[in-house]
Amino acid sequence: MPPTDLSRLELPRACREALVKSRSERIDGHTIPIASDWWNNEVATVHLPGAPVAGADVTQLSRGDLFMDAANLDAGSDEELLRFLWRVLAWGSGLKLRLNRQRIRAVADDPVSAVAALRQALRAACEDPAQAYESLRPGGRNAIAYLGPAFSTKVLYFAGRGALDQRCAILDSQVATTLKDTCKWDSLGANEWPTSTYVRYCSLLDRWAHEESSRLGRRIGIDEIERWLFRP
Repeated sequence: MPPTDLSRLELPRACREALVKSRSERIDGHTIPIASDWWNNEVATVHLPGAPVAGADVTQLSRGDLFMDAANLDAGSDEELLRFLWRVLAWGSGLKLRLNRQRIRAVADDPVSAVAALRQALRAACEDPAQAYESLRPGGRNAIAYLGPAFSTKVLYFAGRGALDQRCAILDSQVATTLKDTCKWDSLGANEWPTSTYVRYCSLLDRWAHEESSRLGRRIGIDEIERWLFRP
């Protein structure tokens, strides 16, 4: 199938209507329940840095919480970096813990390489989506086993700290389904997206965000569109 001409795709009306709501409500306040005890126990079991992932009384995490975590990573230690990873995974998984034990143990198998890949990705995330994505998906494979596009793009997204000009957005199966079925990106494919596709996706959201910024008279972040694509 030839690549879809993304310049012809229009943002669905329902998404445009959703953008009228405040950013703080839809983005910063987007909260997911997490299995704190499970994460704390699993990370401690393999003697990795970053535990506790959340306090015993913490039952949920918001996007805003993870933006604050990312803001503390400028000169962060390995422990802070891995805690950020665990918390992104916890938020992204919610109470569905499938494959997270494998992800944790993949880091435990080679923590030096895992931390190096994460550092490289986070450095690039605010400037170059292609380089950032390649850092965690070199040559179409996972730099960290079981950390595929759905979760690696969450890491890249949260590295942007919620800035309105951030370059990387989350791309997972739910977002992809809306892009294909509602927005008519016919050639998108599923799950194993190459770097070129991720860059096209981020560019599409950037175009839509600029168009909606002009319409609404306020700056729209690409994540405000991704939020609707995730759950229209």
